[in-house]
Amino acid sequence: MRLLPVSSAADYAVRAETRSGDKHDISRDIPDGLRMALGGACLLAFWNHTPLTDLSDPGHLDAWESGNTTTQVLFIGLALAMGWALRRLGIERLRPLLAWPLIACAGWLGATLLTSADPLLSMRRAVLLAIVAMLAAGVLVLMRSVRQFALTMGGAALILVGSSYLAVALVPNLAIHNAFDLLNEPEHNGLWRGIFAHKNEAGGVMAMLVIAGLFAAGAGERILGWTVAIGAGVFLAATMSKTSIMLLPMVLGATSLCRFVTGPLARAAILLGPVLLLSVATLGSAFVPAIQETVGRVLPDTSFTGRTEIWDFAADKIAERPITGWGYGAFWRTERTMYGGAAENSWVNTADHGHNAFLDTALVTGLPGLALTLIAFALMPLRDLNRAAPSTRIDPATMLFLRLWMFGLTAASFESTLYSPNSPPWCLFILAVFGLRLRARHRTIAG
Repeated sequence: MRLLPVSSAADYAVRAETRSGDKHDISRDIPDGLRMALGGACLLAFWNHTPLTDLSDPGHLDAWESGNTTTQVLFIGLALAMGWALRRLGIERLRPLLAWPLIACAGWLGATLLTSADPLLSMRRAVLLAIVAMLAAGVLVLMRSVRQFALTMGGAALILVGSSYLAVALVPNLAIHNAFDLLNEPEHNGLWRGIFAHKNEAGGVMAMLVIAGLFAAGAGERILGWTVAIGAGVFLAATMSKTSIMLLPMVLGATSLCRFVTGPLARAAILLGPVLLLSVATLGSAFVPAIQETVGRVLPDTSFTGRTEIWDFAADKIAERPITGWGYGAFWRTERTMYGGAAENSWVNTADHGHNAFLDTALVTGLPGLALTLIAFALMPLRDLNRAAPSTRIDPATMLFLRLWMFGLTAASFESTLYSPNSPPWCLFILAVFGLRLRARHRTIAG
């Protein structure tokens, strides 16, 4: 018996089929062009499914309880296509994702739908969350090899980067913040947002596109990869998204250190240490005066752009329902917060989220939901990394998943990157969690 290293769960599945020689399995194969088209469509939808948002439209000031029809139709269509592909390839390929932390998270979230302040709204929004999870897992199974995955992701990334530059050049009123944006702060005027709804969203996506470009370059698509990475990096600078500009080098540096450090505890310190420090610096400064004073000596903006007002409000609401929370998707931008949650004209009234994923998780699923989330999305991926790459050699696919995972966790201290199916960081974060899980289960196979 010999052991063959595999670079992705897709490689494992393909090689297993080849050895079996089962003609029925071969007859159910999907052409490469179709695999890449469906995978690329999912990635594009993850990164941006509502391009060129007109921020001067008064409709953006309304509550969001009705949902976005375009988003619903798009993701339902992709779900049907992916469902067909998974059925054809074999749904059993998703079995490694049935880990108890993920099942526990899904189970608790499902239970809190029944105790939600608005159960029907929570259930409707949970459907989109489930669809995004299925699509993320499906993309990993769909790709035949790491090289195909790199080409697909690099191509989708190039479309987004190129479209954003074209938007700035051709329709600047829809691609650059200006005085007519109804939800815009005056200091954002002139900052690029490309085909995205806000410069912070554009900055977050461009940071992830840099990571995607580096992956493509490392997986053999050097020209495509470096074109994406450089183009996205320049656009990131033009957004002036402080959070993403700060986090990207931190993520790249910390994950690169894992090529030199193999101990589980050392890797935990390198990868989760920054997450803990950022959480203390943000939430800690809002609720602990001593931390606020310490942070104030280092950072000139101790208010974190006024987010402490939202954090105080969210903390009070968590205390009201600490066990089950208010229900998934049933709090921010609803009648409860827009017209009855805070003083008139407060930023809290129109906040899309709590600007902290950990706080928001406790707000909608309760403190037990937060605990399960930390186990499933912080501790389990770290364990999977150490199983997939116990030595200093980390292949491009595993490094991609590691970087996307860490970017999502570090960004969680500033934005609601968890359980937000409309948010690009969550879509790529859950893809990364699934990717690390599959890599850990299929690091080696018997041949």
